[in-house]
Amino acid sequence: MMQSKIEKVPNTFINSVESEDLKRRLLWHGVFLCTIGFIAGFFIPLYVNPRAGLATHLLGITEGLFLAVVGLCYPQLKLSLGIAKANFWMLIISAYVAFAGELLGAIFGLTRVFIINAKGLPQANTLMETIVEISIKSISVLLILSCFITLYGLSRKQNDSIS
Repeated sequence: MMQSKIEKVPNTFINSVESEDLKRRLLWHGVFLCTIGFIAGFFIPLYVNPRAGLATHLLGITEGLFLAVVGLCYPQLKLSLGIAKANFWMLIISAYVAFAGELLGAIFGLTRVFIINAKGLPQANTLMETIVEISIKSISVLLILSCFITLYGLSRKQNDSIS
């Protein structure tokens, strides 16, 4: 009797196959971002803003490591499949948009978003400055939200219910 009651309660958490797939994909993207971060480092002297080039190099490496660490955490997360996938995409999108924005800042010498590492450079194309500024600020919100979702998923126990 007890066993039939247990079988009727649906398991709303992400299962091990799904979490292992998301883990593997996050690890792949993490290593890929580290790789392009390392490659970006070769071109530091060629960027209009070499300090932003160095920041791009370091951002690629740290974003890649962050994706890999969160990927390793994925089997431990107690989240629904929908939330886990949304979290996955927020991580991926925020990492690539941040890297692309920083790279554009280095290549074109953008100054509005990169105030500290663009000191002394002339103002760049206003449209490009605006696009990069909006994208970087909006993905920052995604990244923070993703961190909170990951922390929430790590803090839950297997028998907690999903709301």
